[in-house]
Amino acid sequence: MKKFSNTYIFIYITVLVLVIAVVLTLVTTGLKPRRDFNKQAEKCQQILQAAGYNGLDRQKSVELFAKVAEKTSTDSIEQYKIVCSDGTTGKAVRLDGKGLWGAIWGYVVISEDGTTIKGITLDHKSETPGLGAKITDETFLNAFKGKKLYDKDGKFVSVRVLKPGTSAEISAENRVDAISGATITSRGVDEMMRTLSH
Repeated sequence: MKKFSNTYIFIYITVLVLVIAVVLTLVTTGLKPRRDFNKQAEKCQQILQAAGYNGLDRQKSVELFAKVAEKTSTDSIEQYKIVCSDGTTGKAVRLDGKGLWGAIWGYVVISEDGTTIKGITLDHKSETPGLGAKITDETFLNAFKGKKLYDKDGKFVSVRVLKPGTSAEISAENRVDAISGATITSRGVDEMMRTLSH
C-alpha cells in the first residue's frame, strides 16, 4: 500500500477545494441572469394574477407586465399602477408578513378609488400543507374580491381575516373567513391587510 506524506495530502485537498470553488463560482455566475429573470417573472405573474390575468407563462408575464404596469413605489412600500384584465385601472401593493413557520407575502390590487379589493395573490416559504399553505388556494383568494377597505361610515377597517362567528361588528363586506386549523397564518394575513392604510 502506497503511503502519502502529510504535505501531499494537504496540497491535494487544497487544490481540490480550489477547483470546486472555481467551478461553483462559474456555475453561480453563469446562472445569475436566469435566476434574476425567474425572480422577476414570478413577481410579474403574481401581480398580473391579482389583476385578473391568468394562465400566462413566465416570458409572456414579463412582456405583458411591461405594457400594463408602472412602478409608483414609495420608500417603504412597493406598489404599481396597473391596468387590470377588465380594462379598469388599479393599484398593486406588495404585502409582507409572518406565518406559522416563516415569511408570507403577496400582492393586492385595489380599485383606483382605493376602496375595493380587485384581486390578491399570496405565497409562503414553509407553511403546513393542507393548513397554512391554503393561503394560495383560489377559494381563499377569491373570497377577497369585491371586499371593501372602508366601513359604511368611511372609516378604514381593511379586510379582516377572522374566524367565522367572531367580531360581529365587522361587516361581511369587510371580512374574509380565516382558514380552519391555520390560526397563526390567518392572523399573519390579517395583519398584512391592515398595513394597507399606511
